[in-house]
Amino acid sequence: MASVLDSERAVRAGGVGDRVPRREDDRLLRGDGRFSDDVEPAHALHMAVGRCPFPRARVLSVDVSEALALDGVEQVIVGREVVERTNPISVLRPVPGAPDLPNYAMATDIAIYEGQPVVSVVAVDRYVAEDAIERIAIDYDPLPHVPDVVAAMENGPVLYPDVLPTNLLTVNSQGAGDPESMLARADVVVSDRFWINRVTALPMETRAVVAEWRSGGRELLVHHSTQVPHLVRVQLGEALGLDEGAIRVVVGDVGGGFGLKLGIYPEDVLACLHAKDTRRPVKWVEDRTEHFRASTHGRESVHDARLGASHDGTILALTDVYATDLGALNSPFGSAQLTTITFPGPYRVRDAHMERRVTLTSKTPIGAYRGYGQPESNFVREVLVDRLARRLGRDPLDLRLQNMLQPHELPWQNPAGAVYDSGDYGRCLRMAADAVDYEGLRAAGRGPRADGRHVGVGLTSFVERTGYASAKFLADRGSRFGVHESVTLRANRSGGVDLYTGVPSFGQSPETAFAQVCSQALGIDVDAVSVHVGDTAASPVNTGSFASRTMIAAAGAIERASLELAAKTLRIAASLLEVDADDLEIAGREVRVVGDHAIRLPLARVFETAIIGQGLPADEAPGLDATVHYEPEAAAYAYGSAAAVVAVDAATGDFDIEHFVVVHDCGTAVNPMLVEGQVLGALAQGFGAALMEEIRYDPDTGQLLNGSMLDYFAPTAADLPEVELYHTEVPSPVTPFGVRGVGEIGTIPPGAALANAICDALADFGVEIGRLPITPELVWRALRQATGRKGGTP
Repeated sequence: MASVLDSERAVRAGGVGDRVPRREDDRLLRGDGRFSDDVEPAHALHMAVGRCPFPRARVLSVDVSEALALDGVEQVIVGREVVERTNPISVLRPVPGAPDLPNYAMATDIAIYEGQPVVSVVAVDRYVAEDAIERIAIDYDPLPHVPDVVAAMENGPVLYPDVLPTNLLTVNSQGAGDPESMLARADVVVSDRFWINRVTALPMETRAVVAEWRSGGRELLVHHSTQVPHLVRVQLGEALGLDEGAIRVVVGDVGGGFGLKLGIYPEDVLACLHAKDTRRPVKWVEDRTEHFRASTHGRESVHDARLGASHDGTILALTDVYATDLGALNSPFGSAQLTTITFPGPYRVRDAHMERRVTLTSKTPIGAYRGYGQPESNFVREVLVDRLARRLGRDPLDLRLQNMLQPHELPWQNPAGAVYDSGDYGRCLRMAADAVDYEGLRAAGRGPRADGRHVGVGLTSFVERTGYASAKFLADRGSRFGVHESVTLRANRSGGVDLYTGVPSFGQSPETAFAQVCSQALGIDVDAVSVHVGDTAASPVNTGSFASRTMIAAAGAIERASLELAAKTLRIAASLLEVDADDLEIAGREVRVVGDHAIRLPLARVFETAIIGQGLPADEAPGLDATVHYEPEAAAYAYGSAAAVVAVDAATGDFDIEHFVVVHDCGTAVNPMLVEGQVLGALAQGFGAALMEEIRYDPDTGQLLNGSMLDYFAPTAADLPEVELYHTEVPSPVTPFGVRGVGEIGTIPPGAALANAICDALADFGVEIGRLPITPELVWRALRQATGRKGGTP
């Protein structure tokens, strides 16, 4: 991997922009990380869950007598009890306009997807609990199921006949202008149906919960692997009928989230019920088989898209009517909602229409997944742009630059209402093209080369929404969380600062980055900032970490809390030194006079004076801490481009990625090393979804076909191409320090760049690709279809 930041700038050691080593790494590399599975309370019971083996079935009877007779089994819970004792799991981000769907933690009369909990057991260990599950006799009556979104609307049974007349949950339309008239006037219209694959996030640490109920104190302590501890607390309180004050959620190290660990799952409710009933701690850790069947999946949609343009290549209109697969119910975050927002991309498009059709099927529910709809929209749009270039005989690079928004045109409101704040989109595209020697490749031609392979180059450009537009934006959609982020800073007698946040640490490095922002704003050494994450009892109420929003919101909260803490620190120090506070500064671990560093005090002295309240100025109250909630004024739009060079065997469809370049802009990089890690990690997931990964169900039986790591082809390091990574750095005008989000950007470009490169290589055969993942078999079939042959070399 090569990585270059093109705008090197002077940075303060330990502050914003410095490559501070990740402080999380030391404990993780030494094996000192503490994950939920490392929590081993005394006398704990272990939970196992019995799950429906059918995509849809009536539960006729459940006989638990043999399980209860097994030594070591403490309790069995069935669906009827869950419905009687709990409330449905709430939705944190509703689908606009959608009716409520019942979502209890366990199926009762009808199970609605393979993997849905039907019964749960707690026993002295997991082995006994699993044995007990095997002894439970459940009589099912399989029912007709719905295998996909096309069948859902054509001939499938209606899954919620008491709530909906069809399997269409709702339709959300957005757009501007008159795209139909513009398409009618267009000289060229390219269109197709595009298929986006269903995938799973595959965190190294699966879901996990340890619940402890202290009946005397009426306190439920929940150790949880989540991205949103405060939201988990809310949902558990609602589901269990407990006040939030009775629940404490503690999150240790989290082995990956990727959107999958947003909100609660049925097993969380079940573990808490067992803990309350048995008055013993209850532990459950998802195994990988359960993960494939019961953790929310991501993506899967079918798009009917059109792009209209004039003879000179000006894009006149875009439309995308797409059906997104929600699965069997509406999970806490539901299916992706950003496809529509970013479909117009970085182009000067005024007339567009996007229509999202949220559709129910009999599969595992869909939830948030890294990118949250933006890789999908990018694939559809960018493949159409390349098809337009071929239709017009234009160079794809020139065509993109012709239609791309220029820096002086920003801010720009796209037809979906998104306001792009700033940037230089064309610069990223040109940098990516130059890095792969685009002009040289075009001049050399597609081949075939001496090895018989055809060479192609593919481009893609994108924008990415990071953060949220406003609290009003979320309120209009019924979201049950805020745009803001919150922190508490508290001085300690060692001369350091404790930073408390509800944001857990799951790979995005908040302990390092938050300390850098605090150091920058306060002037204190970065090593003097201790970051405490993920405990609802210690941190101010916050939203959590997702949607590439954490740094955008948290940076403002940390900056303002730091300034508040600094002001009081300087006032106290001024009193002790008998100087004016305006003449003082915090530097490292001391307070000193600006211009006369001989007059100074250790921060530890100043902080202790504040903490014990002895020797304070008359008008100062004891204590030295600050809690700030900060809401950014708008979403920030990151952006970038990618270029791919591939060599394709036209006989077999096999291909190699010979060169892949990404140029992106996430505004001010708080820590360029962390940014590179985030982008590269997301790229790995982007390549997986583009080339290998797909959750497959048998359409006839509804059975999951590849529910194991042997059958689900996630890429290893050996499968991934070398990537050149470049950054531009245009500060956003709408966020503190000019930061934009960066956690998801790498998931966006691989699919479109690779599809365009392969189609370019095989342009002489007329090959077009409109489906993910792009496997050699898919390419071979596209070749066969394009050439009209039944296999063999075209």
